[in-house]
Amino acid sequence: MPTHTPTVAIWHPDKPDSRSMQYPLIGEFWPTGLITLIYVVGCYYWRKHLIEKRAKNTPNADKNALLQNIIVLYNFVMVLYSSCIVIGITYSILFENLNLVRCGKYDRSSHPYTLRVMTYGYAFYISKFIELLDTLFFLLRGKVDQITFLHVFHHAAMPPSLWWGMRYSPGGVLIIFPLINSFIHVLMYTYYGLAALGAYKYLWWKEYLTQAQMLQFAIMIVHQSQVFWPGSKCEDPKAFPAAIMAYSALFLVLFGNFYVKAYMKKQRLAKKEADFKSTVRQSQVSNGIATTTKKQQ
Repeated sequence: MPTHTPTVAIWHPDKPDSRSMQYPLIGEFWPTGLITLIYVVGCYYWRKHLIEKRAKNTPNADKNALLQNIIVLYNFVMVLYSSCIVIGITYSILFENLNLVRCGKYDRSSHPYTLRVMTYGYAFYISKFIELLDTLFFLLRGKVDQITFLHVFHHAAMPPSLWWGMRYSPGGVLIIFPLINSFIHVLMYTYYGLAALGAYKYLWWKEYLTQAQMLQFAIMIVHQSQVFWPGSKCEDPKAFPAAIMAYSALFLVLFGNFYVKAYMKKQRLAKKEADFKSTVRQSQVSNGIATTTKKQQ
């Protein structure tokens, strides 16, 4: 059976993994870099244009029926796409001895099972280009407030990062990233799809979705840290788990900041408002206002 045996440094491989070269876009960085650059520049200028339109009270396309139908279709296609990645990796865990709990020997073979796991990683990489459409749909609908630094940075950082990992260290301990993130995206795109359908009564779990997103980053930090434990038998190049830990820590902070602003502060304000209204009602009752009003009715 043919095997692939590159020279792997302790920190970073000294050359790309030749098995990855079969996949489009992996051979050269410039397509990934160019798409990412166009995305970032496009976001900046389109968002600026929308802000200027808003200042002139120009209506946006939020109520466009065709666009809305496309968004619904897109979200449920992404649910299916992400589900396929989750199911594929889960199958490898259950039936092909893929061990995600503890890493050990780095599989450099060209065994069909190993190449299949790499394909799941590549499908995950491709999904990050497709997900740039999230931003496009926000812009087409004039949703300027959704185009935040967190949103743009998250979408722009993923393609180059995954290109790097896919080119030099596909599979191994890193495969937990597409597994967990794709599972979160199944939930996320289900939520977006229901929202696009107007099924708001089924969307009570938005806060829990944000909590799940933060949990994935915490899991990633703990899981990837095993590469650096004393006595670890991990043979995976350390640069990539280190990058995932840094990325996860950064986004845990950013999502945590968003969570505090979006939920905790609103809950505190709602509680203060409820307490104030309760105090007013009690004051009215004690002064006979409520009784008088009731009699007049």
